[in-house]
Amino acid sequence: MSKPLVRWLSVLIALVATTAGIGGLLWAQEAFTPARVVLFLGESATALWLIRGLYQWRHVGWVTKTTRLITLSLVLGLAALLCEQLGFRAAAIMFLGVWGMAAGFMLGLTLLRAALGGPNPVLSVARTLVDEAIRMKLALIFVVGIVLLIPFLPFTLAGETRLQYRVESFLTYTLMLVTVLLSVMTILLACRTVSTELSERQAFLTLTKPVGRTSYLAGKWLGIMGLNLLLTAVAGVGIYAFTQVLVTNAAQAVGSDEDRFIDYVATREQVLTARRSATPVPVDSSALTLDFERRLYELRLKNPQRFGDPGDPITQVTDAQRGLVQFEAMREWMTIPNRSARTYRFTGLQGAANAGPTIQLRFQPKAAGQLEDRRVGLNLRINDRPFADARTGAPLPRVRNDTWHVAYIASELIGDDGTLDITLLNSVPDQPTVRFEPNAGMEIFYSVGGFGTNLAKGMTVLWVRLAFLAMLGLAAATFLGFPVACMACLLVFLAAVGSTFLDKSLADYAAVYANAPGPWAYATTAVNKFFSKLSEGEFFYAFKMIIRLIGETFTLMVPPMARYSPTPLLADGRVVEWSMLGGAALRIGVISSGVVGLFAAWSFNRREIARVIV
Repeated sequence: MSKPLVRWLSVLIALVATTAGIGGLLWAQEAFTPARVVLFLGESATALWLIRGLYQWRHVGWVTKTTRLITLSLVLGLAALLCEQLGFRAAAIMFLGVWGMAAGFMLGLTLLRAALGGPNPVLSVARTLVDEAIRMKLALIFVVGIVLLIPFLPFTLAGETRLQYRVESFLTYTLMLVTVLLSVMTILLACRTVSTELSERQAFLTLTKPVGRTSYLAGKWLGIMGLNLLLTAVAGVGIYAFTQVLVTNAAQAVGSDEDRFIDYVATREQVLTARRSATPVPVDSSALTLDFERRLYELRLKNPQRFGDPGDPITQVTDAQRGLVQFEAMREWMTIPNRSARTYRFTGLQGAANAGPTIQLRFQPKAAGQLEDRRVGLNLRINDRPFADARTGAPLPRVRNDTWHVAYIASELIGDDGTLDITLLNSVPDQPTVRFEPNAGMEIFYSVGGFGTNLAKGMTVLWVRLAFLAMLGLAAATFLGFPVACMACLLVFLAAVGSTFLDKSLADYAAVYANAPGPWAYATTAVNKFFSKLSEGEFFYAFKMIIRLIGETFTLMVPPMARYSPTPLLADGRVVEWSMLGGAALRIGVISSGVVGLFAAWSFNRREIARVIV
């Protein structure tokens, strides 16, 4: 650092210290008018000296960055101040949010470049990629999109709806937005950085230095993951901050409105938390087992070709067939006719007894007929005792039909073995049958953590998913051009996020029913059915089986990202389990990314970069 620059910084620090010292001393002595004069003159002199220095030393790198940050702060600060004075408080908060996220990104970028500094070839390639990405308009569009849209989305949600719905919608939209933007940016950046450097021969200079091809790809991947880590962290902090803004604004507007206060409390306890859930099981499972066997026997009598001969053992039923029959048996068990009662047992609640004074019973009753007031009346008993709300002490009121409701139960009612029995009686005269959806219409929730930690784990899962996309884009660019590589990667990405839907669709497209469990029996049945359809002249169905085989092979090769999606969990206040984070890291981050990385290294090492002409 040159002496004139040090002298300019020293004068700047002296002006700030003198202004603050003298102005503060006069203010402490209640000499308010002289203090205001000193502060005004000192701040004006400091601003002029700062502008002079920033312009004079604009060729220095850190001064240029500081100038950009100060200019951004002044523009957004003045815009926020103007909106606040005009009464547009939401717009003022939005501008401040944009400033905070942009400043955080710029500061994080500086730290990232410093972390990637050093003589190591991999780190050098990674730092070069980060600098290249920031200069690219392509990547800059996605960065600006994240910085602008997250502060903007909270104020587009209708203020007339419940706070709980607004927070759930905000979390769903922002997490989906961040996932799509970062995924597409990662694919485009990974494909472009290798394919462009190869087509424009920029990689020749890098690869002629002591940088191996594997180190070159590793550096590219490390740079993309560092940039993704920064953007994921900035997006996560922004989502958390503006979620709190939504809730805080609602809390300030509560006043004496009881409904809004209840909505505010429900949002805190049902969305901005991390909850585990438990679904009901029969008190006596033998009755449900007998009903299952009866249903399966009747189906075998009606359709032996699909469900097997009635004389075969029950164990010969495939998992798909067993699941179908069990679902129908569960549906009947979750149905309560008029003047009837059902007892549902919840197990595994040992941790709920120490989680807090109350647990939550969430249920959605669905009446099979018409209701005059659209409300369902149910008599609720807990462990054979009349239900009384743990907060109000009131019994369960008539609840709205086909709507989610939450009842608070004292956690001290949970047994020492972690069980809780809930009995529902459909006792209202002439009320139709009431049912609950199996495995979803009735659940017990209890808190196991806070929203901040849960959001951090969810964003980490998203970052791990980006590791695979970054490696996939680099691998595709080693042997494909930029447009084709992008299309191939986007196809794999869509198949990965829709893997669950694709598996079910393929199974329904060309169904195969095996008479014995296991993959070998399934494969044998599929082959026999294929040749049987050919011999019968049903070529179209045989063609459908080929399509299913190709589709299932493709979905088997892509990682199941749909299974590791934290968005629905965070929006519903459910805990993102450590097992989910570990499974995503192992299945997607290590296995899938590792296999694709090995292919990328093999493909890149075999590619002829430059032909030697003698």
